[in-house]
Amino acid sequence: MVGDANNVKMIRLVIFDFSGTLGYYDPAAHRRVFEKLKEFNLPVDEEKAAAKLSEVLPDYFSHAKSWQEVADKIIQKLGIVLELDRREALAAFLERKLVCKLFGDAKEALDLPQDKVILTLSAKFAIAGISQLRHFEIFSPTIGGVRKPDLKAFLAVLEKMKADPEEAAMVGDSLENDILPARALGIKPILLDRKGNIEIDDPAITKISSLKQLKKYL
Repeated sequence: MVGDANNVKMIRLVIFDFSGTLGYYDPAAHRRVFEKLKEFNLPVDEEKAAAKLSEVLPDYFSHAKSWQEVADKIIQKLGIVLELDRREALAAFLERKLVCKLFGDAKEALDLPQDKVILTLSAKFAIAGISQLRHFEIFSPTIGGVRKPDLKAFLAVLEKMKADPEEAAMVGDSLENDILPARALGIKPILLDRKGNIEIDDPAITKISSLKQLKKYL
């Protein structure tokens, strides 16, 4: 048993999900989109537009490669025709206003001594501007041509960071996208359940309710 204990590898890499784990999108941002569209003197029905955008915005942020692409997809979804300069103006507005914010307990993650990366379904360009995350390597949804929960996305992170699965921990709020793939690869799975509504019956999965609890499990 002593020999086994000596062979246990220390966690030197922590992989974080972003949305719901480290941060979130400003919930007021969608209303600002409508306000900007109205500034363009466009006939936008806010209720109908909100319903349409709520269906597709997460997918847009996952697949788009730039703010201009997000703006163009929104315009197309709403059935609006805009000249190039006005499309560019909307893209610039989205970049300023559709901001991501960090949860209050994210500081606990920022202060960890381990190497830290983000593996997210959010677009890299949407979160790369957060100054507090400047020391995090951000892996985009299309890393290696695959997306979470594909195991290849996790393996690509390990390869880039030169870490073995046993040396890494995955912190996320989704069993399907974060925790179960990590567990399957031998990465330490840490489920962040902020609202306490996820039931698990697996002793291999560590469950926390705040990032303030994270350090003691690494």
